[in-house]
Amino acid sequence: MRNLMSGAGILIGALVPVPGLAQPPEMIDPSVHWAYATFFGTGWYKINDENSAYVMRVAPRRVFGDARFDQSGNREVAYTLRAPITVGVAEFDFGDISALIDSGNLKIASAGLSLDADIPLTSRFSIRPLAQASYGTVINDSDHAWSYATEIKSRYRFQSGQLDWAILADLGYVGYNADEGDSDDFVFAAAGAEFAYPLGWLSSQQSQTMLYWHVSFIDFVDEVRVRSEFDKFDSVANYWQAGAAIGKRDGPICIGFLKFDRLGLAYNYSATGELRGVKLIFRSLYEF
Repeated sequence: MRNLMSGAGILIGALVPVPGLAQPPEMIDPSVHWAYATFFGTGWYKINDENSAYVMRVAPRRVFGDARFDQSGNREVAYTLRAPITVGVAEFDFGDISALIDSGNLKIASAGLSLDADIPLTSRFSIRPLAQASYGTVINDSDHAWSYATEIKSRYRFQSGQLDWAILADLGYVGYNADEGDSDDFVFAAAGAEFAYPLGWLSSQQSQTMLYWHVSFIDFVDEVRVRSEFDKFDSVANYWQAGAAIGKRDGPICIGFLKFDRLGLAYNYSATGELRGVKLIFRSLYEF
């Protein structure tokens, strides 16, 4: 890797999560260039050698169509358009939420678009190519960057007893092109499995509750350098992720105006370096 200090968030989509939320920026590890926030997700990101910021990422989405074979056997493809938006703050404190919207606290702003297509190849096997591009800036600074990502996911589904299985694979390329300073990129590959089990005691005649859990292995083609201490760096070649979540078989979980496919937690662990962290789970790894 060329001068890449990789890390990332604790929410949706983070590949390399951060083990804390409200610690001072200089104590957070690992950190990553802020331009990767649109891909990695919410978390602490490196701006320069002295500064970092906590970035919050949201990605409103619109799904067009349904991935399936119709009654005549014709293939239908589902397209998902997302608008990832990231806003970074210099200080993040759950005890002082009003400070988050203080203009003086704003550090980073970024916006972009992503498009993916869920393509069923058979009744059980499907692929999902994705492309994403975003443009962002450090507020009140001359630091600007384009970030980009492309990947292709696959999923094979089958049932065994009461378990619904999904075998997953993913290959991706991620990078950024900065107006100032270094640009960088990396390639990753992932493989894993998801399981779903019906919970009778939480279900009703109208809605069946499912327990979802997954395990996945992510490998970096080039080792990724992460900050393991304030002045120490460590190389990470790969890591494991295991998680569990609750969801509905035939519909989303609704909390007010918010809708989630599932709600749960996942833990990341690397045996090849100092890389640990927790992230929230909102949907299948295949659908993110």
